[in-house]
Amino acid sequence: MPLAVPLSRDQVAAANRLHAGLRQWATADRALGALAERFPEFDETSTLLKAVTINAMYGTNVWALDRMARHVMAVLSETDLARAGPELVERLATPPPAPGQKRRRTHLSFAAKFAHFFIDAERYPILDSYAAKMVELHLGRKNLVSRSGHPYIAFLENLRLLRTGAGLQCTTRELDHYLWVAGEYHVWLRNPKALINMELRRLFEDPSAVARKDLHVVSRAFENNI
Repeated sequence: MPLAVPLSRDQVAAANRLHAGLRQWATADRALGALAERFPEFDETSTLLKAVTINAMYGTNVWALDRMARHVMAVLSETDLARAGPELVERLATPPPAPGQKRRRTHLSFAAKFAHFFIDAERYPILDSYAAKMVELHLGRKNLVSRSGHPYIAFLENLRLLRTGAGLQCTTRELDHYLWVAGEYHVWLRNPKALINMELRRLFEDPSAVARKDLHVVSRAFENNI
């Protein structure tokens, strides 16, 4: 299937070079890796630490973190993590309703990031608004796969279509870095006052000569869609 907006390995590589220069996020990645290594279990303490860290670093807007952590711990305790598929993220994303609530809140971004950093980075790509928008831009809305009630499963299918259409051989994390950097840059180019990551804002507003070249490469994806 031809992509609506082409994507090249050069664009992915440029975005990853830009990402590698973000000191805050390099530190965050090391911190998450250290947390996963030192607390590999999913007991009550370890799970709460991981949930609080993801929520704080990524602003995933989970308020009742103790209840979410208990839910995550319960789901993982009955899951074969070596064989689990994308449905695990959807289960993690939907805790039981709080007392007095009739509807469940879904925390898909939190669940995808938790699974990405603490279960398997390759099997569980990060899903957030930037990733979703960039995948839609490249595939074209009419080519997007949708699965009623299963948004994360649909997202993984769309990522597979994007990889195939672009002929990419990159890792999940490399593609994730591209989708995030390009997604934020796309938003910023359309509206420089938009609420985006502050470290990326500083990069976009005052790039070095090398970073400016990489941003130019990245923006090939959407130079006609701004």
